[in-house]
Amino acid sequence: MKLKEYLIKAGIKFEEKDGAISVGGALDLSNTGITSLPDNLTIGGWLDLSNTGITSLPDNLTVGGWLDLSNTGITSLPDNLTIG
Repeated sequence: MKLKEYLIKAGIKFEEKDGAISVGGALDLSNTGITSLPDNLTIGGWLDLSNTGITSLPDNLTVGGWLDLSNTGITSLPDNLTIG
């Protein structure tokens, strides 16, 4: 499932401008079917990706709080990652 579809289905408020998605608060994607994230994603609070099929982080990911990558396939972090 793509992130935008998940956000709509879950009733999570987000903004989209020029293809970039922004979520104002925290986002818990743990134990979901999400397998990738779009480039230029901004999360205002924490982001929990634990127990997902995600294997890499997108370009220009910004997370305002903490980032949980436990039990994912992520083995490296992109140079342009910003964590609060």
